[in-house]
Amino acid sequence: MSAGRSGDEHLRDWAGLHRTETPGGFVGGWLRAAGAVARPLARAGVSPNAVTVAALLFALAAVPLALIPGWPGPAAACLVVTLSGLLDSLDGAVAVQAGRTTKVGFLLDSALDRLADAAFPAALAIVAGGGAWVAVAAVGACWWLEYVRARASLADPDPVPGGEPGAATPVRQDITPGERPTRIVLTAVGLGLPPLALAALWGQVVIVGGSAVFLLAHSLRRLHRRDAGPPAPTG
Repeated sequence: MSAGRSGDEHLRDWAGLHRTETPGGFVGGWLRAAGAVARPLARAGVSPNAVTVAALLFALAAVPLALIPGWPGPAAACLVVTLSGLLDSLDGAVAVQAGRTTKVGFLLDSALDRLADAAFPAALAIVAGGGAWVAVAAVGACWWLEYVRARASLADPDPVPGGEPGAATPVRQDITPGERPTRIVLTAVGLGLPPLALAALWGQVVIVGGSAVFLLAHSLRRLHRRDAGPPAPTG
């Protein structure tokens, strides 16, 4: 399959991959921009999985860089976190542009993202000079949010958009305030402005933890409606 998709095609394929409707507004514009950046990388044969691994390496590098005393350490950590976030938005875009979306890539991206999500609070705690327990809580909130999302999807495995005619309506993936872009921005701000590092940690605990509670409640309500509804017709 030839590499390269138009903006509309990129949004359509992205929506199918993430089991959601085609996004518009700011999200749609962001994804179009990511697709445009990813297009030459896909044509050059860059592996989406290589981009995923590179994003993790930059995220992990933030921890030792945060240990460097003075302003150079936090500044360098802020830079690599920003680069990690940019690469994180590009791996899926490269896969879509190249027509190389795979189950292996889906699992690898999700698994390595969780490691990166642990590195970010660790770097913030180092720069803050304390707050280790807050960092643990931030990691726990993040992992809980993603766990609830994954289990809710498994509990209600409807087909993706574009499936067979008459198929059940696909379940939209709920977007919460505590998604990865928010976590990355908070980390970058806390590292770039060390006096705000502890506040950035608490921000992750509150925003991401609150998002996890919301997602759990919303998913339970949706699944309860499914359980109480009429049985699905059998073939």
